[in-house]
Amino acid sequence: MYTVLDASMLGMDKTLQELAPLCAARGIQGLSAPAAVLDDPDKAREAGALLRDLGLQWGLMPMTADFYACDLDDDAFEAALRALARRAKAAEKLGVRCAYNHVWSSSPRPFDENFDWHVRRVARVSEILADHGVRYGLEFLGPHELRSLWAHPFVHSLSGVLAIADAAGGRAGLAFDTFHWYCSHDGDRGELLYALQHADRVVALHLNDAVAGVPYDEQRDMQRRLPMETGVIDTRDLCARFAAAGYAGPCMIEPFEPGRTHFAALSAAQAVDEAAAVFRTLRLL
Repeated sequence: MYTVLDASMLGMDKTLQELAPLCAARGIQGLSAPAAVLDDPDKAREAGALLRDLGLQWGLMPMTADFYACDLDDDAFEAALRALARRAKAAEKLGVRCAYNHVWSSSPRPFDENFDWHVRRVARVSEILADHGVRYGLEFLGPHELRSLWAHPFVHSLSGVLAIADAAGGRAGLAFDTFHWYCSHDGDRGELLYALQHADRVVALHLNDAVAGVPYDEQRDMQRRLPMETGVIDTRDLCARFAAAGYAGPCMIEPFEPGRTHFAALSAAQAVDEAAAVFRTLRLL
């Protein structure tokens, strides 16, 4: 696997021009592509040359919509698909090879109806991305609070999102988030083994920790910690297991709050220094 600084996940508004040389100097191997770069051919050429010169890789391609949000109606979905086709074409040219969406764990639709609705949408999205060489992953959401946002609970596990992916033609894989894995079933080892057995279908690895002293089923989605900050989730062990299973894709830090507020207040150099320190703690640098 390779380490990626994803500025959006850390709440940072720094530019690639600021971050890329710092990442290269500190051993971080890639950066995720900002939407502005993919949507502007001139910026794409400049960014591509910058990362090539520094020997860096691309992380994730930003999606053009929350494609499985229950309030994204059919017209908005079609418009977002057209924008996705344009962005995926730019990503292919630039060399960005990974993307993901999360799947909400509750819905106003009953389970079976919602499953079929997701299958139809995933098939459309994953076909566009596959046509441009972009690997696509589905991320399940583990926190129990999200299962009651709407009237009907929906999938909230690795096996659940892979069932959707398979029913949609098998082009999609999964994005593994350590926090969602922990919250879903108290860090169930069976689910972890299932993920490791499907390491070839893992598209992205999101690294974080849970809040100490809070039961797994009471963790809040937007309240997380940096990897190994509390040790509730042994993120270092998880990274070692995915590496041993052959996972070779991007891994990135996603702490949400208070991490985003903290990183947003740092200079570019300070932020990259702290991110590199986290990756070293995980034995990834």
